[in-house]
Amino acid sequence: MRKYLLPAIVMFVGAFILTMGLLFRFYAYPKLAVVPNDQNTTQTVQDPDATFFDADNVRPGSGELTTTARIIGDPEAAEAASEEAGQDVAVWNSGQVSDNNGDNWPMDATTEVLVFDRHTGLAVNCCGESKGGEEVKRDGLLVKFPFDAQKVDTYKWWDSTVGKSFPVTFEGEEDLQGMTAYKYTMEVPLTKYSSRELPGSLFGGSPTSPAVEADRYYSNKRTFWVDPVTGVVLDRVEEQKQEFRHNGKTLNALETESRFTKETVDKNVEDYKSKSALLSLVHTTLPLVFTVLGVLLLLTGILLSVLIGRRSRLEEQPAYADHHEDPVFGTSQPDETTARRGDIHGR
Repeated sequence: MRKYLLPAIVMFVGAFILTMGLLFRFYAYPKLAVVPNDQNTTQTVQDPDATFFDADNVRPGSGELTTTARIIGDPEAAEAASEEAGQDVAVWNSGQVSDNNGDNWPMDATTEVLVFDRHTGLAVNCCGESKGGEEVKRDGLLVKFPFDAQKVDTYKWWDSTVGKSFPVTFEGEEDLQGMTAYKYTMEVPLTKYSSRELPGSLFGGSPTSPAVEADRYYSNKRTFWVDPVTGVVLDRVEEQKQEFRHNGKTLNALETESRFTKETVDKNVEDYKSKSALLSLVHTTLPLVFTVLGVLLLLTGILLSVLIGRRSRLEEQPAYADHHEDPVFGTSQPDETTARRGDIHGR
């Protein structure tokens, strides 16, 4: 039986390697492809030449506009939320400040509690999600794309300003500091989202005109450069426009093309380049290599077993003698050649 030991060993190794390949893909990868609960990041978008309504001086203004977003994860809230929602969710506290002059009063400031699935990035409606302390129901993607993002037009991204999600379009691939990035765009059409009391003089009235209630409109085109492996937004541009409208007249509230600062993009690439490579290895490369190698070894072991078995059967067959048993009389008869030789010598 020793002759069958080698095929058995080869098949055992093949089965082990094949199992490891499957474990990388279906066990290790899902464990690694999750959003961290203890997230702590700061990202900055900036426009050096924005135009806006200068609320401090109650007149149009222009200059540098900087928006800083800080995100801090809440692991304890995430654990409780996961139990409540019955799925693995993250709870992140987000604070965003837009500043146009560096004083103590920012142009805009918001706080939000974001609750979303740790694997898909999709909003989950539960567990204290809010904006400015008020409950809000969200849908679509909130802060990132799914792990293993696809070249599709089926994603939706939540716009916090108007409180609605909008379709995202895949535009192609680009290189970003040595990383392959998927480029997506989304557009928010001009939409009324709030109103504000402003001096009537801003809309053609006299300096003594009473204040008026002006409607505020907003539109935005976002461009994302996304690492498809982790779903992280590496770079981002916002082409945003806001305006006040009253009695047929329009006042510019904001017009900006803001982009992640170079420091923000550099930090994103530094943080996620190695993580993306490791996750890709576990998700694609190792499962593929191990599966192919395991199948080849299994087939090799089976082939060796067949060949060894065939050789053993050949070796066990008896050798044919010069005389063979007569199929009719059951007696050993000389073959034709022997008989002829005997006749020759008998003469």
